[in-house]
Amino acid sequence: MTTDVPATFASDSGAPTAGPRTLADITARIQRPRERVPLYLDSETASQIADAEAALERAREYDETTNLPDTAPDIARHLRDLEDQAEASRVVFVLQAVPHRRYQELRALCPPTEKQIEAAAKAAEAAGQPQGEPAFDPDTFAPHLVRAQLIAPVVASDEEFDAFWEQLSDGQLNQLWSTALTVQLGVTDPGPKSELASEVLRSFGLS
Repeated sequence: MTTDVPATFASDSGAPTAGPRTLADITARIQRPRERVPLYLDSETASQIADAEAALERAREYDETTNLPDTAPDIARHLRDLEDQAEASRVVFVLQAVPHRRYQELRALCPPTEKQIEAAAKAAEAAGQPQGEPAFDPDTFAPHLVRAQLIAPVVASDEEFDAFWEQLSDGQLNQLWSTALTVQLGVTDPGPKSELASEVLRSFGLS
C-alpha cells in the first residue's frame, strides 16, 4: 500500500515547502547543466592585445613626462581596433551535460592505453599513493564528450566536427574539454541568494 505524500523542497528557512507530487513530475523538471564557452578564433589578434595594452601604458607615462606631441591616442585607437577584431572572431559554444548512462557509454569507448596505465602507476608510486587505473584515454575521450554535449553551434556531421577538432590549438581544445568535464561532473548548486540583490530590492520596497 502506498501513501499519498507530496514531495517537499526546503525553503530558505529550512522548512519544507510543497513541490511536485510524483517522481514523474520531478523527472519532467530536470534540466541538465549547461555552460557557455567563448572561443576567440583569431588567437593571433587576441595575443597582440596584451602587447598593445603594455605599449599604451608606456605611452601614457612618456606623454606625461615630455612636452612632445602625445603618442597615447594613436596606440589607444590601435588597441581598440584589435579588440574589435578579436570580438568579431568570438564564437560561443554551448555544452550541456549528457545523461549519466550516455556518459558511461562514451567513457567505455575510450579506455586508457597501456602507456597511460603505466605512467599513472609510476606517478602513484612516486607520490606514495595507492595505484589506480586512469578512468579513460583523454586524447580520444575529449572529442567524444564535447561532441555529445555540443548543442550550439549546430554540427552537420561527425566528419565536420572531426575537421573542426583537428584545427583547434591546445588552449582552445582545453577550454572545451575542461568545460565538458565540469558541466558533466560538477554539482549543480546555485548557492545562497545574492545579498546584494536583496539589498537593492529592499531599497525599492520590493523585497
